[in-house]
Amino acid sequence: MERDEISVDILFVGAGPANLTAAYHLSRSLAQAGQAGIEIAVIEKAQQVGNHILSGAVVDPRPLEELLGPQWRDSGIPIEGFVDREEVHHLAEGSSRRIPVPPMLKNHGYPIVCLSDFVSWLKDRCEEEDVMIFEGFPGKEFLWDEDGKVAGVRTMDKGLGSDGQPGPGFEAGSDIRARCVVLGEGVLGSLTKVLVEKLGLEGRNPQVFGTGCKELWRLPEGRFPQGKVIHTSGWPLTDGDYGGSWIYGLGGDRASVGFVSALDSGEPWSDPWENFQRWKTHPLVHSILEGGEIVKAGVKAIPEGGFWSRPKSFGDHFLIIGDSASLLNISRLKGVHTAMKSGLLAAETLSKAIVENDFSSAALGDYQRRFETSWLHGELYRVRNYRAEFKGRGFWAGALNAGIKYLLGGAGTRHLPVTADHAEMKKLSASRPVPVALEYDGKYLIDKATQVFLAGSMHSEHQPSHLQVADTDICRTRCAEEYGNPCQNFCPANVYEMVDDSGGGKHLQINHSNCVHCKTCDILDPYQVITWTVPSDAGGPKYMGL
Repeated sequence: MERDEISVDILFVGAGPANLTAAYHLSRSLAQAGQAGIEIAVIEKAQQVGNHILSGAVVDPRPLEELLGPQWRDSGIPIEGFVDREEVHHLAEGSSRRIPVPPMLKNHGYPIVCLSDFVSWLKDRCEEEDVMIFEGFPGKEFLWDEDGKVAGVRTMDKGLGSDGQPGPGFEAGSDIRARCVVLGEGVLGSLTKVLVEKLGLEGRNPQVFGTGCKELWRLPEGRFPQGKVIHTSGWPLTDGDYGGSWIYGLGGDRASVGFVSALDSGEPWSDPWENFQRWKTHPLVHSILEGGEIVKAGVKAIPEGGFWSRPKSFGDHFLIIGDSASLLNISRLKGVHTAMKSGLLAAETLSKAIVENDFSSAALGDYQRRFETSWLHGELYRVRNYRAEFKGRGFWAGALNAGIKYLLGGAGTRHLPVTADHAEMKKLSASRPVPVALEYDGKYLIDKATQVFLAGSMHSEHQPSHLQVADTDICRTRCAEEYGNPCQNFCPANVYEMVDDSGGGKHLQINHSNCVHCKTCDILDPYQVITWTVPSDAGGPKYMGL
């Protein structure tokens, strides 16, 4: 099959905050150094940069100042407000207790942004610096040289039929060759996953995750002021489960509202979307949201493992940065600033590699050296066991241990291992009782189908499913008997359904067009037979403005 071949110097896969920061900083640095003619490209799987980006987001401004200078507030960044009041509440069913704001959650003066709008703004800045941005070009697979080293990326074929064969309007994907490929695909990037497994780049701990559910609300005038921030812990999660919520006051009487459920609860009936909706029934939350309107909604997994879960992030002709490298600081509920800082470090590494014309593992190891002497390393190392402290201890014991070690700067803390989320899944015979199901009213409490609609998620029904199940027989036999098909619960978009077949049994039906690209299925399937891949039509959610 004939394919277009494109050659660039640096190829960034994914147009999130890490890669766009890196591309922008690199392009400007090369221009200032008089390095002309360097081709920099970014490929993005969404039809529009920002469509697949979802976050809270209150941003630590340190990398903004490093990237844009001390006058970053005047740079035109789309800012929704600045934090000027903060509250933390621990919830019990029907009651709440306000507690002091922990040091790691103090955000006074920090900007609140809509991350999809922010990365769209960064994209425009990159294009002003002659960075090529290719929207709607999902990276399908790596190109390898004769020595088995990364040589570029092949993008997805377009116009495939449901049988995987070329259909009307077929367009073969392009081969983009590059001297260095930078993977900033976000959480559990599909190419990153392949590379980590192929080259044995796994961190000391497996990666562990949470699933974050978010809604944008329009509230009655004056109900929740711009710049106010509330975080909660506790109910509806049990004491042994990790997670929490946020409410951020935006301009125009809008609020960013969300809930994160860790994926290690072990319960086969665990449902992050239902946790979120149940949390909204709490009197504290209901008093804020009552009378408001949900404008948009979405879901995304987040990497919670932190320092010990980082894969080796450099090698011959590649770097891994941002959420793909497990750099989120879960103790602060923040990953934008860490992603941006990793992008700055990558840009500095690449600038040196370009000058020296050396993209070997030895040369790109400069990224690791820069990381180890940066504030990013110090911040993550200080809380290196934060997530592990909560495993098996309960909330208060975990919070006490983690808090003491934070105040001590992490001194004397040994490495604590964790188990991959899917390995924590209990069989039905060992699980706790299933909570009473919620009744959704379609307005205040919305079901998964409504969430898919409010996410704007769309895929062609006539393309191959991008959700690949290696053995569907497991679904109707072992998984049904042992776990009760938990994919029907943990998926927030009703993608997976066990439906009746003509033989009187059941089979798995995959509604791939519903997928909101959260990747919870790839993470939590107990048999690890589900693989999330990029869709051929560049479809998915439309999170702009969320």
